[in-house]
Amino acid sequence: MNKFRWSMVGLITAAAVISVVMTIYQNAKNYEERRESRSNPVEILNKDDEEAEMEEQTSEIGGVQDETGLTQNSTQEEVMDVMHHMTHQKVIAEEKWGAVEMNFENINAVYDIVVDSDFMLKGDLLNIVSGWKEGNFDNVAQDHNYFWEYQNGTVGKATGILNTDEEAEFIDNNF
Repeated sequence: MNKFRWSMVGLITAAAVISVVMTIYQNAKNYEERRESRSNPVEILNKDDEEAEMEEQTSEIGGVQDETGLTQNSTQEEVMDVMHHMTHQKVIAEEKWGAVEMNFENINAVYDIVVDSDFMLKGDLLNIVSGWKEGNFDNVAQDHNYFWEYQNGTVGKATGILNTDEEAEFIDNNF
């Protein structure tokens, strides 16, 4: 019986080693593919496409508002819609419909409404808007996608965050 146990331990160990080696090999292969694609001349040609894409990200979009339009009686869905539109100023997304300026007045207005609310998602919303109130927008793409998924979005999932210059261009074009 002892030989059987040791045989099983040996098989399990061998399987684990093989799994680790295969994972390392696959990671190395993926790394090399990414490295090659960066130096690929086709990628360099695509920079014009990237510039056109960024111009689209920062261009004028419809449904723009300077103010939130919210009141203390606004529903959770209305607040989430405004917060979603606020993120459009800062995110990269295939499609953006509507925008509300992400400024301190609007952030504070949303914060005050959420703090005084009894919304079902109050904790999540307060966590998001509190970060914005502190000037932390590191998670704004995830924030956008939280609202987008809640609203059953199918097009326009955020894939990144605009840099400072791109955001300034978005603001100039829309507000």
